[in-house]
Amino acid sequence: MDFLGDMFNYFFGSDVRSVPYLRVLSNQTKILTVITTEPIPSGRGRKILPNPVEIFCKDNGLNFQYFDKNAKYLDMTRGLCVSFGRIFSENFLQNNNAIYNIHLSLLPSFKGPSPVESIILNNENTAGLTVFKIKKEIDAGDIVYQDSFKVDSSTYASDIYNNCVQSFQANIGVIIDANEKIVIKSPTVDSTTKKFKKVDFSLDGKTLTEAKKIIRAFDVMGPAFITHKQHIFKIHKYTDEEHDYPIELTDGKLYPSLITPEGKKMMSINDYMRGNL
Repeated sequence: MDFLGDMFNYFFGSDVRSVPYLRVLSNQTKILTVITTEPIPSGRGRKILPNPVEIFCKDNGLNFQYFDKNAKYLDMTRGLCVSFGRIFSENFLQNNNAIYNIHLSLLPSFKGPSPVESIILNNENTAGLTVFKIKKEIDAGDIVYQDSFKVDSSTYASDIYNNCVQSFQANIGVIIDANEKIVIKSPTVDSTTKKFKKVDFSLDGKTLTEAKKIIRAFDVMGPAFITHKQHIFKIHKYTDEEHDYPIELTDGKLYPSLITPEGKKMMSINDYMRGNL
């Protein structure tokens, strides 16, 4: 029985964080329409390139359309929205059936664009995801599902993203059973996150503790980077085990384990050291 199709037959998403949830739906829903955003100029060359959701749709033969703020999707039973990058107007919400959003925090804590990264930077010990019915106020609709998991000083943003996808996939049935009459009152405190910029990924002038948090927080959105020996090094992961290529910070040595040297591909620190001996 295609029970999932009765819940979500439309998907709204536009970036790399949308794709894992789209993959889950596309594997379990026979008729799925994907709504994404039109290509825009990006990168140093300002090339017009399709976003990761459009690429996934083309690679997997999925029906997709570009978002129209005035559209009425008459065949939409319910929609699922993940990292879409657009705010639905009140008129759009009134003209279409219910759309549910996946937000990667325990709302109302860490509303806004960067909950996962903010959770790590704020030294929180709990992360999670929330499914709620979208209304005109941002991240403030009726909550129908939440799940949480622990975060510690070794947790990377990618770990949280993966846990959220796994939780969604494992609990789809519970989410489907939740209807508009079931509303969860979350005990968390209301807070809002900001949109991070490239300068926030920089390790220059940072302490060892600060640098480790930045590396872990931005391994998906970033990565972190530092100027070292007059070159830019992207730091994807670090280790607490000492090796022969430490990077000096303001109060100690950072031992990177996965890097992208300037002008080169991502590689392990061991591969880099072998090539530079």
